[in-house]
Amino acid sequence: MPAIVDSNAQEIVFEHEPQVSGNYERLDTKTASALKRDKRTDFLNIDQKLEALFQACANEDFEDGMESEFISELISSVRIHGTKVVEAISRIILEQTVKPLVAFETLRWLGRVSHPESYRPRLFLLETCLDSSSRLMRDGAALGLASMKDTRAIPYLREAVAREKIQDLQKDMEAVLFRLVKLKNAAIAVDDK
Repeated sequence: MPAIVDSNAQEIVFEHEPQVSGNYERLDTKTASALKRDKRTDFLNIDQKLEALFQACANEDFEDGMESEFISELISSVRIHGTKVVEAISRIILEQTVKPLVAFETLRWLGRVSHPESYRPRLFLLETCLDSSSRLMRDGAALGLASMKDTRAIPYLREAVAREKIQDLQKDMEAVLFRLVKLKNAAIAVDDK
């Protein structure tokens, strides 16, 4: 695919008809896969790198509980670039330009990342995704919040449980809510001593 790199603007300008999403161009799957393999992508901005990463994993089979290459790359990006990466992930997830299963995996694993600088934006994204129209995104958000163990998510989980129509997902959310309430009560009990 012919592309011209404008080093001043640090963007890729494609010589075909691009599909524009937000303020960056979407890369086709072949290009995204090549970029994923090629670690020399410093000329791309963070949005473009993440868009390429998400597109390259579009057909990946995820194994429950196993960290995939996609998740490893995502976690590494968060640890290196922090909040900027979380903001880009948020745009991609909230625009729902990725498959629901990829969004699920992303949200689930974002709660497990150990990176204090990006903690609040990750928490906000997970709380926001509890209100998604996608069942998988709501599920991934609840699992991510369970991993974060942050009692500030309690009101968001209560609202999500109250409006959830899918019974098994509602029960899963209730379990997360129960654990967070238990953590909060334990912390209050310790403070009272």
